[in-house]
Amino acid sequence: MLTGILAPMPEEIELIIESMEGYETITSGQRTFYIGLFAGKKCVVALSRIGKVASGVTAAVMIEKFGIDQLIVCGVAGGLDENVRTGDIVIATECVQHDADCRPLFPQFEAPLLGKGFFECDENLILLAQKSCNHFINNELYNHISKEDIDTFQLNEPTIHLGQLCCGDQFIGSTAQLNKIRTDLPQSICVEMEGGAVGQVCYEYGIPYIVIRTISDNANDEAHIDFNKYISNVAKYYTHGVITKLVEML
Repeated sequence: MLTGILAPMPEEIELIIESMEGYETITSGQRTFYIGLFAGKKCVVALSRIGKVASGVTAAVMIEKFGIDQLIVCGVAGGLDENVRTGDIVIATECVQHDADCRPLFPQFEAPLLGKGFFECDENLILLAQKSCNHFINNELYNHISKEDIDTFQLNEPTIHLGQLCCGDQFIGSTAQLNKIRTDLPQSICVEMEGGAVGQVCYEYGIPYIVIRTISDNANDEAHIDFNKYISNVAKYYTHGVITKLVEML
């Protein structure tokens, strides 16, 4: 069983790569793929870079070139639901591209000529992701993140959410953008730039996948505040802890 792990930003896979054993690197499509043991399981890890095309290409190469059996997408996202706060974790149950709109030729959100726009995540991976997230929050979070950062980002009671995730080739950093997505996709609880595209690729290849996102902001006019600090001091530890436990259980 070979598991693929991809994330859009270097910090999000930094600790994962450092924890890999006996890995080799292979370059394909201007991407470096790390193949070795992670959490005792054979994995291929890659930086997808940011956006739908970049992540879709990375997922396709993992499937076609390396023959992965399942795929984990990780990183940060902006919260859409008022109950989804900074420091919470979202486990996607399905993913959609909020900027996919080929009307009147095809329904809004539908991938042209595919007849589908909402791509379900694997049920077993969702269950395992819940267990791994609970384990991290209850047993590891405060061992890796300083009290100063816990106070700064108000991480005292992080919550795990399951729900619809949407993605698009835009950084959502204004109230106007946020309100449009909330109107178009009222069930979406977080927004990022890769999950829906990877979901489409996995659907077309028949590969089980899961998207797990740490909430970095509320996707509004203040979405940029302390983003880099959050990634470096908080999110990369969330990602490493959650993905480590998930892979152990696979």
